Amino acid sequence: MKKPVLWIVILLAAALIIAVAVWGKQYYENRYVGSDYYAMVPHDFDATPEMMYSDSGAEVGLGKTIELTAYSPLGEARTISIIVRLDRESIPKPGAYLYISASKQLVVRWRVTDEGSIPEGALNMIK
Repeated sequence: MKKPVLWIVILLAAALIIAVAVWGKQYYENRYVGSDYYAMVPHDFDATPEMMYSDSGAEVGLGKTIELTAYSPLGEARTISIIVRLDRESIPKPGAYLYISASKQLVVRWRVTDEGSIPEGALNMIK
């Protein structure tokens, strides 16, 4: 192979590697890097477990989907859907405060928390 052709191949391979690395980083951050949000389970929330189904229609067990308006520490609102499966965790009670880490695409993790650990900006919006 001649030297100019070799350099072109090397540059194209390097550009491809860089493009894949940038895409992979963006995908990872959009999917798995969460921002903090806080919410309260509505007082009228029915916590009765229901049968849950996969995308293909197969039963996956009992659980509940909770639709919430959650707030960032600065009070910015976002609608978040939490799927609770009884084989992994328990359904939070109505009136419970939640800490939620959510990426652009999904809820990374969540837990029940106490009112005192919620930043003032989010707490003002929740109440």
